[in-house]
Amino acid sequence: MEIEPNWDDLRLLLAVAQRGSFLGAAKQLNLAVSTVSRRLTKLEDTMGYPLLERGVDGSTLTTKGRALADISRDLSRDIEHERDKSTGESGRLSGLIRLTSGDGFLSFILDVIAGFSAVHPDCIIEYATEAEYRKVARGEVDVAVRVANLGEPSLIYKKVAPIAFGIFATKTYRASLPLDVKPHEVDFISVTGPLLSEPHMRTAQAAGFTKSRLRMSSFSGQIAAVDASLGAAVLPRVHAQHLDEIFPEIVLPSLEAFVVTRPSALQQPHLRAFVDAICEGLKPRRTSAVLD
Repeated sequence: MEIEPNWDDLRLLLAVAQRGSFLGAAKQLNLAVSTVSRRLTKLEDTMGYPLLERGVDGSTLTTKGRALADISRDLSRDIEHERDKSTGESGRLSGLIRLTSGDGFLSFILDVIAGFSAVHPDCIIEYATEAEYRKVARGEVDVAVRVANLGEPSLIYKKVAPIAFGIFATKTYRASLPLDVKPHEVDFISVTGPLLSEPHMRTAQAAGFTKSRLRMSSFSGQIAAVDASLGAAVLPRVHAQHLDEIFPEIVLPSLEAFVVTRPSALQQPHLRAFVDAICEGLKPRRTSAVLD
């Protein structure tokens, strides 16, 4: 079995080693005792052997637990060293930032990146736009922008602007429809992947938009198909201002958007500054006029 311990759980083990109890570790890391206990039990399951001996007077580490805590202590020092290095000799932020989002966020995030890079030119950003969710907890990326909260207790979810939807088509396609057209008669350009099960898509299907002969794997492909007058689609209002809304009486649920990262990532100044920039760039007050 592949062993992939989570760094944040290793920090918990180190805190127990330093404080001698779950309660002391919980106070040090500002967590609930139950969270510390649950996550360390999960860490023991991941490693495949006991790390702690639990007693009424506190907790002591097993031999293997002490060895892992020593590794965690060395890793913590390395991270601290890299965090100091990330400000550079000149005091400027530097370092690699790995980011992922769906391509519907592309234009907004590129605006944020432009402003961030102008202030922090020594930072390098790797940005992947994709429909599937990468594993933030496993370190595949540092920051993700998502439209779903997957309930991962080891990650930080920062809520940003809600995304409002409508059903849109070109004037050309709308003109081809009869005046009394029903939803089930519309050529509905749908999606594949996680978004297909989101509330706004399920609501559209329940309203009768079931004539779907074209399904796109990306938002950019979906809007390109609408622009080509191949049918109508559920689109974010912010991206559909050049299109005509059809069936405006059908109210679609909004989606919450989140910036997701690891607690350990926020200990690195360049990543913390970038997360702050993304959250500021996607704030409701900036985008509510077109998202709501």
